Amino acid sequence: MATVTEVTTAPLSGLNYIDALLDDGPAWNYLAPSTGNTISYTFSTASGLQSSNSSIQSAPQAFTAAQQAATRTALAYLSSITGIVFTETTSGTAAKVHFAYADIVGANTSGLCSWGINYSYKSGEVITAYNANAYIYLDNVQWGGQNSFLGGGQGLETLLHEMGHMMGLKHPFEGDIVLPAGSDTTANTLMSYTDSGGPYASYSQYDLAALKWLYGGDGLGGLLGVGSSGGGRYYTGTSAGDILTGGAADDALEGVGGNDTLDGGAGTDTAIYAGLRAAYSVVQLDALNWRVSGAEGVDTLRNIELLRFGDGMLALSSLDALPPAAPVLVFGKDGSAAASGNHPLFSGSAEAGAKVELFNGTVSLGVGTAAANGSWSIQPVALANGSYSVTAKATDANGNVSAASAAQAFTVASSLNLSGTAGADTLAATAGNNFVNGGAGTDTVLYAGARSSYTVAKTAYGYTVADLAGAGGTDLLVGSERIKFADKILAIDIDGAGGQAYRVYQAAFNRAPDLPGLGYWIGVMDRGVGLGEVAANFMTSAEFIKLYGSATPSNATLVNLLYSNVLHRAPDADGAAYWLDVLNKGLASQAAVLASFSDSPENYAQVIGAIQNGFEYTPFV
Repeated sequence: MATVTEVTTAPLSGLNYIDALLDDGPAWNYLAPSTGNTISYTFSTASGLQSSNSSIQSAPQAFTAAQQAATRTALAYLSSITGIVFTETTSGTAAKVHFAYADIVGANTSGLCSWGINYSYKSGEVITAYNANAYIYLDNVQWGGQNSFLGGGQGLETLLHEMGHMMGLKHPFEGDIVLPAGSDTTANTLMSYTDSGGPYASYSQYDLAALKWLYGGDGLGGLLGVGSSGGGRYYTGTSAGDILTGGAADDALEGVGGNDTLDGGAGTDTAIYAGLRAAYSVVQLDALNWRVSGAEGVDTLRNIELLRFGDGMLALSSLDALPPAAPVLVFGKDGSAAASGNHPLFSGSAEAGAKVELFNGTVSLGVGTAAANGSWSIQPVALANGSYSVTAKATDANGNVSAASAAQAFTVASSLNLSGTAGADTLAATAGNNFVNGGAGTDTVLYAGARSSYTVAKTAYGYTVADLAGAGGTDLLVGSERIKFADKILAIDIDGAGGQAYRVYQAAFNRAPDLPGLGYWIGVMDRGVGLGEVAANFMTSAEFIKLYGSATPSNATLVNLLYSNVLHRAPDADGAAYWLDVLNKGLASQAAVLASFSDSPENYAQVIGAIQNGFEYTPFV
């Protein structure tokens, strides 16, 4: 049973940003089990009002319909934080919480919460009965305009502030424990009197931490929070890096943002994460410590047994989170420590089923999978001439990554490798596996056969060109912009002039480019003409005028049609307003905006499927 001290003084967490907000009541937790997990509230002013309150200088009035609706929404939000069920009643005598509209003393007072408790106890100060009531008033004179909720804004923040008092929170500048001056702002807690941003429609980070400490997120009489049936506590961090340490019971620890250290202590403790399990990496560092990485940060966990994600629970004991052993890497070199050719074979052993990846420094050279007996082999696409120090790493099915294998050092000096200059080069592929580095400039690689005799594919390492007959081998092209076959030519500079020409053509005319037209504009851009100038030329064409109604449509018409013709969707309000503002203020020309839409990530994503493995065009002669 609770004692008098427990119901009149909230236990401290040891975290300043929580303890500075803890008031001496009301301790709603101790209503349970008599009321279950329920706190009743009312808007009725017919009964159950305070007998007297010197701060209220007019008869309380009932909340308006708008105020009642806003209050119900705020209570539902508070329920999602605390787990408490708030039940509306028309009986003022039955309600624990009362909401009313009144003239509050003091021109600067927009709201007021008055609460009271009564209890009885027996020897040893053991509580035998406990009751609490709270009264929330919103001012209807000086602050009546904002508290009407008809225009939103500060009135809702005032309501949340007073509801914070109702739930046992105090001002952070009052009492023995206070926030540092720099932290005492509404950006951190709505219980502050120092505005920073806002008005706010939800609690700030310190409020959430204090409410979870008091109520545990699982309601009155739950397993967590002050006065809980299980004795567990809910420790919540902030947006910064925090150190949270649990106690002897089964606790919950939620780091929120930053790189946090969570130590559950004794008991069966749970670390809480808001996202889905798939959004996090969970790695065992040693027998006691784990690392959980996600969008919120990188947390170090100790004495934590369970993880709770947005889509379920995970017992750490069920995970194989130890990294596999480093792979064994085998590589044959000739007598001069050089690779035999530019297409060497690497092999070795690793944990069965593990993904094995080769690295030259930090650059990946290829990926394979270890067989059931642990054997693996990887033969990278043709390697450039030069010195290499290759290692292998293994990643098991749970995402644990091994240490690197011992390095294998060697050189590649192959006559099959071709290199360009700083200018525009034409390089002829030969039989065998060529590594072709075009270098700077607009470079073309020649193949003697027809386009249909080869496959062309973009990879993580460059473009591969494979001879379907086999004699020509598989070549790797980097720093190259065009591929010329006996019958066709492809552009592979999808992030260069070729790709820009394709995208602006598609954007201006809402269709795939015709090959001769595309070839003409690729040639123009190869000579150094910019994307904006090309877009301006497109806007004078008959096809553009037919599609947009004019070579110089109104700014609003242009923006709307760019969304429709380029992005193939209705404009979003913020995006359309941004582009219209840019045009109306003369910050960019219509042609520049067309160019921006054409090279936007959204349009890039729409056309990448058609051009990522190279695209055909007819050169303009």
